[in-house]
Amino acid sequence: MKARAELFGNDLRVLREGPVEDVAGDLDLIRNIRGDLDKASGNDNVVQALLLRLLVRKGELERLGWPDYGSRLHELIGEPNNTRTQVKLMAFARAAVERDPRVLEVVAIQARVLPGARNVIRLEMEVQLIVEQSPLNLVFDAVL
Repeated sequence: MKARAELFGNDLRVLREGPVEDVAGDLDLIRNIRGDLDKASGNDNVVQALLLRLLVRKGELERLGWPDYGSRLHELIGEPNNTRTQVKLMAFARAAVERDPRVLEVVAIQARVLPGARNVIRLEMEVQLIVEQSPLNLVFDAVL
């Protein structure tokens, strides 16, 4: 079996730790303590890749040869924060995450409204990766 780092790959780190920020503009490449570009490896790379997949609009990278990359979450911007919208958010997020070849399945997903933020729905997912025994916890804040 291939090593986990080889299966999950490496990439430039473009997302900071903590809540996902809006990366619609230029990506802020993260630097390590020496000032060099930092990289995401193994599980960190999978987490970053899944979050980026949720942030990118499906079809946005079609001209680059990735027509199915991304999610449909953007279609729900401006929708009311109700059960119907939350169910659609969970379905769109599940479909996007499960298109990553390192993901076996989304084992569980739930949506909850953050206190004091009526237009933000926190998606909490348990994602079963291809070589991991236990699911990965993935948290994504969707803004309506």
